[in-house]
Amino acid sequence: MWTRISQPLTIPPEVRNILTQLFDAGYEAFLVGGCVRDSIRGQPIKDYDIATNAKPDDVKKIFPHVIEVGRAFGVMKVIAETSAGTNREIEIATYRKEADYKDHRHPSKVEFSDVNADAARRDFTVNALYYDAKTSQVLDLFGGLEDLKNKVLKAIGDPAARFKEDSLRLLRAVRFAARFGFEIEPKTKEAIKRAAPLIRKISVERVRDELERILTDVSCKPAFVQMDELTLFENVLPEIAVARIEQRKVWDQTLRVLNGISAHPKTEPISFFWALLFLPTLRLHAIERRDAEARTMTARLKFSNETADQIAYLVRETPKFREAFSMREATLLRWMSEANFELLMRFHEVDAVSYDGNLAGLEFVRSIFPEAKRRFHSKPIITGDDLVKLGMSPGRQFTEILRAVEDLVLEGKIASPQEALNYVLKNFVR
Repeated sequence: MWTRISQPLTIPPEVRNILTQLFDAGYEAFLVGGCVRDSIRGQPIKDYDIATNAKPDDVKKIFPHVIEVGRAFGVMKVIAETSAGTNREIEIATYRKEADYKDHRHPSKVEFSDVNADAARRDFTVNALYYDAKTSQVLDLFGGLEDLKNKVLKAIGDPAARFKEDSLRLLRAVRFAARFGFEIEPKTKEAIKRAAPLIRKISVERVRDELERILTDVSCKPAFVQMDELTLFENVLPEIAVARIEQRKVWDQTLRVLNGISAHPKTEPISFFWALLFLPTLRLHAIERRDAEARTMTARLKFSNETADQIAYLVRETPKFREAFSMREATLLRWMSEANFELLMRFHEVDAVSYDGNLAGLEFVRSIFPEAKRRFHSKPIITGDDLVKLGMSPGRQFTEILRAVEDLVLEGKIASPQEALNYVLKNFVR
């Protein structure tokens, strides 16, 4: 039950200080969950979570700066100052047991309890490890240490019950297994297959957020493959599931693009990765229909307008690289001046490599991009005020005239204000 581990957890001073204050006030306090799991695996720790028998009111009395993120569930966040002088949020949760999950996600009954009950309500054995900073021992009630050693992901207790309680665990299981390189234990795997349709009971936003965590991890390809094997894929991304039935090449290219996503830096906006995932399916539609079809998919997944617009832009514009050689110079340069064009170039490279390897258009565009930026950042050679001085009256024609002049400047056919004015006098002044 209690096991001393060979390598004690590295605990930042601000976290250790919180544990000490809880100890000094007479309460139990353990580090729990991901920080324990990842430390034992030799991986960096991102967040430190604390489980305790101190109730929310007790926590508020001990710590002056507290955020009540889920008081009914006993979850508080303490604001602590780090050694670097910055603030860090550390989650403190009261031991609890849960019952009567009303929506396959949230319990309708919560009772504060002891550490045994708190461990029993958790999802997987490797996440139910409690570390005692005073003794460097781990409380392991369900064999999580052995599962970590054997690289096995196993649900606590009855896996069918765990997935019925909180059906988002279905996707979390896939994400953890792929990210850690674990095998899903057979009974847990079978329970996922049987419970897969329950993921539809979870809000689209929560499913989308979990998919984004999968999509932006280096393990995205094995995760998507496993989602498919466990029949989750058709329940979370039905558009792609249907498309792959129509044409096998859709799935083949989706797997290739996942290779590209896996290798690509994760500093891009989330729209970049979603658009890459959608594009093999969208290629079943004519180019002029892809924008609308992409918007149908983004609407179902309830993306923000900004993300939906950027996905549609990437999907709509990437075929133009193959037309770049035949574009009018002004059209090409104007296209290259768009705000997200550098993002589009990076997007097209990943897509093209996974599609057919044809990068000729991209290489051509990249070769002239620095000059295009220089030209577009130049001051307009003439303005509406110059047209007024010629005796012209402001109106819609001004936009047409100024655009025509800009096209000729971009193409190097007009080089000075006087040449521009002569062009206007010859072609627009009667």
